[in-house]
Amino acid sequence: MVDKTVAWEGTFGHWLGIEYDKVEGGVAEGSVKIEPRHCNPNGVCHGGAMFALADDTMGAAAFSVAPQGTVPTSLQVNIHFSRSARPGDVLLVRTRVVSSGKRTAILESEILDEKKRLVALLTASYMFVEPR
Repeated sequence: MVDKTVAWEGTFGHWLGIEYDKVEGGVAEGSVKIEPRHCNPNGVCHGGAMFALADDTMGAAAFSVAPQGTVPTSLQVNIHFSRSARPGDVLLVRTRVVSSGKRTAILESEILDEKKRLVALLTASYMFVEPR
């Protein structure tokens, strides 16, 4: 189930082409089909595009467990790349909240290719803040 109450349309993640399959209970799952606009001059998916894919789903997963009246913001994100992706490939991302409290959450994301091979692994810490 995807939370339709989040104003997602027109955001950076929407522009990237992320399609969400699930956002609930500290879990977010989605995918994106890699297009030339996602790639660097070497013809492979830019690391920043992969980072943005995971960061967007981490925000969604964290939002699903955020204390009432707060929103999540990333404090630190680490990324480890293990393989590349090219135009036409579909990347799947699975994010889960590993731990959360009143002020912070720790998350983990896996980006997989269509054969379920690991493309990148990310870990992050998020803080819950009052929206401005």
